[in-house]
Amino acid sequence: MHPSPLRRAATRALVMTILGSSALAAVSIAPALAVEDAATSGSVISHTPHKISSQIKGRAELIVHTMQSVAGVQTKASTLLLVPEGQAPQGGWPVIAWAHGTTTPGNKLCAPSLTEDLDGGLTKDGFNSDYLFEISTLVNAGYAVVAPDLEGLGEVAEVPYPYFNASSLARSLVSGVVAAHKVNADLSNEYVAVGHSDGGHAVLGVEAFAGEAPQFEFKGTVAIAPYTSIEDFVKELGQRAAAKPEKAGDFRLLQNFNIALMTTGLKVIDPSFKASSVMGPDLEAQLKEFTTRCSVPAIGGLSKAIAAKGAAFDGFKEDWARDPKMAAFLAENDPAANPNFRLKKPTFISLGTDDAFVFQNTTAALVARLKAEGTPVTYREYPGTDHFTVIRAAQPDTMAFLKQLFAK
Repeated sequence: MHPSPLRRAATRALVMTILGSSALAAVSIAPALAVEDAATSGSVISHTPHKISSQIKGRAELIVHTMQSVAGVQTKASTLLLVPEGQAPQGGWPVIAWAHGTTTPGNKLCAPSLTEDLDGGLTKDGFNSDYLFEISTLVNAGYAVVAPDLEGLGEVAEVPYPYFNASSLARSLVSGVVAAHKVNADLSNEYVAVGHSDGGHAVLGVEAFAGEAPQFEFKGTVAIAPYTSIEDFVKELGQRAAAKPEKAGDFRLLQNFNIALMTTGLKVIDPSFKASSVMGPDLEAQLKEFTTRCSVPAIGGLSKAIAAKGAAFDGFKEDWARDPKMAAFLAENDPAANPNFRLKKPTFISLGTDDAFVFQNTTAALVARLKAEGTPVTYREYPGTDHFTVIRAAQPDTMAFLKQLFAK
């Protein structure tokens, strides 16, 4: 069966966007569980065997557990625990806390745990994420993988997905690690955070929250094509549109998409935020679809709406990042915009030179700042690879870095 024209257009458009996800909070976040502090995160509610691809030489369980939400209350979360075959080594299976990129802009059922490819439907919709390759490589090499759906995603989710929220992303991972250890006694007390795209952004924030689970030792970070430097990214897209008029439409689509994501993420934590502060009515009219669709259909819908109006499409405002609430949101959640962002643990950042979604200059600038501030960061670029093919290209270096971390 051939994909429909809309599916083809959506897939093509998604190739021109960064993986991320968002959720629009039209109502306040209601706690499903009693108010507790972060120390109770990771309490196991249930755990059941979970079917996984035969590419993964191991077994999996889906854990439902508690985590602290962006509202500061405990809510339900779901996490996959994938454990290698055989007997655990002395000290237990070393643990990888894995963070995915955008599986959806807001539909909780587009969650990694609900798809065999562990990408919430990206591959099914015609966009090969290579997440199954990444996770199977880790498990088959002897690592236990803790893979959260993230706050707001998965069948049990009861709150909106707070897109790009650094504390939410980090706590999804840390609480998942806590819950995994309660389910399986054969896990090491040491873990490393690994993530791609918005998941790369997520793992950069784990170090700041690792102290909420002091019984486990956080060893370091692997960020693959991390989605950061959003304001500078949007600016460079504008520069590229001016330099290449024949591709200006693709660049403008990306600009509108990313600002819509930031807006929906902000509205989860501040439902009173007016989208009209940063965008026109045509883009604002698309926000509802961002909460109900998986990634490919969501970007496809936006692409179709822009094509229908052409130059008359009233999208983002040029001064969007100077809105006070938006500026504060970026400063709190984007490592490149946060003047207080620091890392002390060893960090490996990888990027493809042909990545259309995360740019070399903005990533290199963040790396340079981290190095200047004393972060033990290793940065490598992989010629001829893009946002996804970099996963395989960087895998040997990723595995070598992990081996080195766990050996310390």
